[in-house]
Amino acid sequence: MNKLKALVKENTLIPGVRDLNDIVEAVKATSNIIFLLTGSILDLENIVRFVRKYGKKLIVNIDLVEGIAFDRKGIEYLAKKDLCDGIISTKNNLVRCAMKENLLTIQRVFLIDSGSLNSIKNLIDKNCEPDAFEILPAVAAPYFINNIKTSSMIIAGGLITKRSEAEELFKKGVRAISTSEKTLWN
Repeated sequence: MNKLKALVKENTLIPGVRDLNDIVEAVKATSNIIFLLTGSILDLENIVRFVRKYGKKLIVNIDLVEGIAFDRKGIEYLAKKDLCDGIISTKNNLVRCAMKENLLTIQRVFLIDSGSLNSIKNLIDKNCEPDAFEILPAVAAPYFINNIKTSSMIIAGGLITKRSEAEELFKKGVRAISTSEKTLWN
């Protein structure tokens, strides 16, 4: 079974932390996972310890957190030093490296055209499916669901500021929504 699916309940709003000061509020959310979208590798040891104290998993967007090399060794370092529970990246080669290190994996996809969709189909055809796809902007997630057959969980992200917008996406098959809108975290 997909490790991430076991952690994420249906209709989950995942805190996307863009300011390190918001981590205190993020651990109070009902979500079992937190997306870290800021900071540096120097912050990770303290943050992961703090998040785990609350029984949460930390998933780091390695495209946004400073100091992590965009190569296999950077992923190995995160795993060996136990600095996170998983990664988010737009780079499928890094997602594959993280899979080999038994980290939770989220492939972030900016769904802007048919080329984006075709690249995901190629990944799936090569059996390189991550634990989840995070589709940005969130409004494109239903299109992805209707056009891509995958066993990976679908997370929608970006441009969601109201609970009603989230509810509409849940009705259309999205399992979770990542958001930096703190009013939606609880």
